[in-house]
Amino acid sequence: MQKFKEPANCIGTDPDSFFTEEGSATYPEVKLIQQICLACRAKPECLEYALNHDIKGYWANTTEGKRSKMRRQLNIIPKPLHLDYN
Repeated sequence: MQKFKEPANCIGTDPDSFFTEEGSATYPEVKLIQQICLACRAKPECLEYALNHDIKGYWANTTEGKRSKMRRQLNIIPKPLHLDYN
């Protein structure tokens, strides 16, 4: 499990807010999650984790599409999350 140096702003918020609704490309409370992520001190670690793993949802103020583009630019091949479970 990822250990952050700083506590994340999203702790205690509804986790469902950070994932798209079924069949939708939008997040249910996008303005809220953008505000939560914007000033978060754990954002660097969160982004690194999200870029290096094949995970869904809104992480470090990025969507899945934005992270996909960033991975191509940075030549990052994400590994499946289940490989970190050991």
